[in-house]
Amino acid sequence: MPIFHLRTNVKDVPESFITKVSKEVATLTNKEEAKVMVTVEDNIKMSLGSSDAPAAIVQFHSVGMKVEHHAIISESIANLLKDIGVPHDRHYIQFYAPQPTHVGKLGTTIAELNKPKENVIHF
Repeated sequence: MPIFHLRTNVKDVPESFITKVSKEVATLTNKEEAKVMVTVEDNIKMSLGSSDAPAAIVQFHSVGMKVEHHAIISESIANLLKDIGVPHDRHYIQFYAPQPTHVGKLGTTIAELNKPKENVIHF
């Protein structure tokens, strides 16, 4: 369930960026790309250090993400943001590692979906 949510004042972030981010997030988290969600809110009003130069805030969520991986993920995200014109000193990244019980999907939780299936014998 990795989620990459970007808010930026960059205008018209291309669709190709979303595809690139999706692939990178799948690689970084070692999860299937089919489970990755990427959202982009571009062209929003934003200021960093009293400047409206290109800037961004990223929220990165992934069940099971370890603190030790934050620096590697941060470097990768910084490089992705550079592709849309956001320099390394003009963004922040917030990391979230929710418990599987705190993420819903398919009308249940990730914790329930990850439970081993009971071996049921039907006669």
